[in-house]
Amino acid sequence: MQRMKFRGFHLHHNNAAAAESMIRQIDEFPSFFTPPELTPSRERPLIIDCGSNIGVTVLEWKFRWPMSEIICFEPDPVAFKMLDKNIEANDIPGIRCINKAVLDHNEDAEFFGDLSPGGDARGNSVDPAWAKRDGSTSTIVQSTRLTPYIADRDVAFLKLDIEGAEQRVITDIQPHLDRIAAIYIEVHETDDSVMRNSAAEIESIVTEAGFKVEHEQRDGERSLPRHLDQWQARVGATQTQLLCWR
Repeated sequence: MQRMKFRGFHLHHNNAAAAESMIRQIDEFPSFFTPPELTPSRERPLIIDCGSNIGVTVLEWKFRWPMSEIICFEPDPVAFKMLDKNIEANDIPGIRCINKAVLDHNEDAEFFGDLSPGGDARGNSVDPAWAKRDGSTSTIVQSTRLTPYIADRDVAFLKLDIEGAEQRVITDIQPHLDRIAAIYIEVHETDDSVMRNSAAEIESIVTEAGFKVEHEQRDGERSLPRHLDQWQARVGATQTQLLCWR
């Protein structure tokens, strides 16, 4: 286990390249995209972070909006231990960590990727088209629908970065999208998965729900480990960021 400073917090990690990549992504997060419900006068706005990994985004949200309440989901067993360590070590209130994959059902799911103790968890997923590669392993994880967490509450900000299951979840929570003020979605597509997980289809769903949407492509060099460059080219892997606000 290693440690670095991030936004005044201690960030524990087991893979420096992955941690630095996630920090770069946060540093490049559009400055104009401040969900309107996350204002200093707002008491305990709710943020839901799906795909928290080791907690870089959770620490960022607490740095920006310290009064926020955060529910974070991370299915990866190795990454979740580091996430839990980062919340505990920094003694941060108002955070609930759930070791489950966000999907459109509550059943167990097979989870693929680099699951070694010092591995790079970027790209690990329940979607085999995205994460079942040469050298990957798998384990069984618990999953949960998001509906119980949003059906009766207003959500200031939803982050959905779940490596290939974004359309399934957005479709499942479609009846409750009116309760959400702003959404960040990172859509993961391959040639084999685009028919079931499409940035265009997700954009259509959120636009119909009343969101304005801006989209841009992720930089492949920074979003996944360099050794996956050939895999990305072979399967047509792309990552599209959708910034959605009202």
